[in-house]
Amino acid sequence: MNILRKIGQFFTNIYIGLKDRLRLRKTFRWIFISVLWLIIIIYLGFGIFFAIKVYKSHSENKATEFSVKIYPFPAAIINNGVVWAKDYYQQLAYIRQFSAKTKQPVPDAAALRQQIIDQLIENKILEMQALRYNITVSNKDVNDAYQKIVTQSGGTSEVNKVLSELYGMSEKDFKNLVRQQVLKEKIQNDLIVQVKVAHILIKDEARANEIATRAKNGEDFAALAKQYSEDTKSRDAGGELGWLARGQLVVDNNSIPEFDDAAFKAKVGDIVGPVKTNIGFEIIKVEDRKGKIDENFNTWLAGLEKNTKTWRLVK
Repeated sequence: MNILRKIGQFFTNIYIGLKDRLRLRKTFRWIFISVLWLIIIIYLGFGIFFAIKVYKSHSENKATEFSVKIYPFPAAIINNGVVWAKDYYQQLAYIRQFSAKTKQPVPDAAALRQQIIDQLIENKILEMQALRYNITVSNKDVNDAYQKIVTQSGGTSEVNKVLSELYGMSEKDFKNLVRQQVLKEKIQNDLIVQVKVAHILIKDEARANEIATRAKNGEDFAALAKQYSEDTKSRDAGGELGWLARGQLVVDNNSIPEFDDAAFKAKVGDIVGPVKTNIGFEIIKVEDRKGKIDENFNTWLAGLEKNTKTWRLVK
């Protein structure tokens, strides 16, 4: 009997100890869940408070600027892309500091918000198009562009000084802006259709017809350009203008649409003209062609922006 009582007492002690431990665990779990819910409620409460500051009050105080780094507030939604409020506030801070340091005026608050959001939307659309057409920007591309700026601006220390004092911007932040610019240039150079052309500009129509006939009959185009072209900037280079996109050839601040129409309709190897323009008669040789989008870059981008569903939340 003593043995049975001892065995019973042993199991009773185990049960009581287990019950106490379970009760303690339940207490800890309740405390943990309560604290977790308290944190969530506080987070959501401050989120609502700062959302009002961002979207309704357009607050620019330090607390609001800090909050957008914690809360994923969107400034605009573009199809499946998002422009974040933290990027908007970052750009705003750069402009505010530059204005304060240089004493230069800035647009009123509403116009400034629109300008910044417009630029961020454009950047996002270009990023989406780059992804669509497999256009990438490597760290080397960014560093090469940055080093070019450093070389032209007097060295790294001078660049960092300007960035810090005038904009409150770090080198890393600046490289992010450089990346956006490099991406834009890559899209312009690799995606937008360009033609490589040479030309002969002649003011007299009869002479232009004569030279065009000689060029089409096989005479050396570069030699004819050097002898007869009245464009002093390209004449010595055999009339070479290099790669041109639509609207890129500008003379005296005026584009030459007749030149574009002729050059972009021609096939590689064609010699066309004389084409009457506002600067004279153009004889054009198309040497090469590249790109996929046969539009002027600004026209193409404006079309994308028009046809992209955009919800502006910071207005």
